[in-house]
Amino acid sequence: MTHTTFKVGRLTCHALEGGMQRLDGGAMFGVVPKVLWERRIPADERNRIPLALRCLLVEHDDGLVLIDTGLGNKENEKFRGIYGVDNAGQGGRTKLEDALREVGYAPEEVKWVINTHLHFDHAGGDTYTDGGGKISLAFPKARYVVQKGELDFARNTNERTAGSYIPHNFQGIPFQLIDGETEILPGIRGIPTPGHVPYHQSVLVTSGGEQACFVADLVPTSAHLPLPWIMGYDLQPLVTLETRRRLYQRAAAEEWLLVFEHDPTVVSGRLGKEGKGVGLVDAVALH
Repeated sequence: MTHTTFKVGRLTCHALEGGMQRLDGGAMFGVVPKVLWERRIPADERNRIPLALRCLLVEHDDGLVLIDTGLGNKENEKFRGIYGVDNAGQGGRTKLEDALREVGYAPEEVKWVINTHLHFDHAGGDTYTDGGGKISLAFPKARYVVQKGELDFARNTNERTAGSYIPHNFQGIPFQLIDGETEILPGIRGIPTPGHVPYHQSVLVTSGGEQACFVADLVPTSAHLPLPWIMGYDLQPLVTLETRRRLYQRAAAEEWLLVFEHDPTVVSGRLGKEGKGVGLVDAVALH
């Protein structure tokens, strides 16, 4: 399955499968014991769990809007082996471009690219290499959008953050910078959701009284829905906790559809009760 199509009001949206990666399960679930998290997502012999590289395409009146771009094709075999990357597509590009074609579009038709943040598995596909070392915009006619603080943060790394922010993923891109909660297009809003990194944003799509939120790394998989199930990768875990609490209140009140970027099987769902905590109802799984 390369895509899942759904409606938000009158807007047609496509969750595009851009491939898979594998990351350490302990790092993905932080302080949660393995005996608990592996019931939800089993690990391989290297303790890695499978994670989708899912992106969201919105057919908007102002043109195609693509939210996040996956991992791209610029990394070497050693990198791909460490992170268990499986995203190679046709013609030297990635499975994201394959999925885009399968819903009837070419990369040149994308008019907007919105990055939730600039980690390699979210913005790596902003650009691509032709194999000869030349790096070009993957969506040459698109306007690229990111939070101003995130671009500054990506350019000024330290020992903790440098491994996730790879300069060739964001150097030379003519970004349109936004600052804080911003309506990027009518019905397409960037919402600051800090914690994973300080300037992380989720993207809210609104039409006809319906909402879908691409939550990105605030809630990377449906297994991360419990408030304290926070990634070890998060730079500000207590900020993540409070960001989730606020977003869940709004999402439940307004019946948002949550779209998960990294869940290997669950594409989307709405918040519901699970015991004393939070769970998922109306879940849509990959077939």
